[in-house]
Amino acid sequence: MKNLLYLLFVFYEFGCSSSRESFKKQKYFSIDSLITAQISLLESNPKVLTKTVQIGKNIETQTLSVQNIDWQSELKIFRLLELNKSIFIGSIDTKTDFKNTSYRPKKNMDLPIKFLKITKAKGELKSINGYYLDNKAAIIYTSEKSFKMNFNEGLLTNFEISGSQKIIFTDTTRFKINYTIN
Repeated sequence: MKNLLYLLFVFYEFGCSSSRESFKKQKYFSIDSLITAQISLLESNPKVLTKTVQIGKNIETQTLSVQNIDWQSELKIFRLLELNKSIFIGSIDTKTDFKNTSYRPKKNMDLPIKFLKITKAKGELKSINGYYLDNKAAIIYTSEKSFKMNFNEGLLTNFEISGSQKIIFTDTTRFKINYTIN
């Protein structure tokens, strides 16, 4: 009987701690929630996407109609900027002024998200800028990405991903992907 009470107590504690953690996880601006909402908005509005990809000196432009756009796939990479992960809680400094909220890792914290800036005007989201550096395996691989998203009346109008990748024994590859939604 004593073991059963102990077991119930352990289950109760884990149950309560996970609900407390889910509350804590929403401390920062949620990129995941934003992406999910934008996907719904973009799927319900007939839009055309112009996508320009530059890798090194090679440039290719595509225009995709609404039926051929996989918004989930196109916007998935922005989820790298999600700060509401348990490993980030308490590791991020937040600075807010009347237009911007900026997030940076605290000193002595080595996080892949180096910078995230949310800009609003008159209560509406205007832009998101971020920088992500994946250098966990720096001896063989490094990757850096800069992210930009622009909004008009709450709807995503254009976004850009640029950066570089370096793999051991190869040259650095620079890339830029620019998206315009019409």
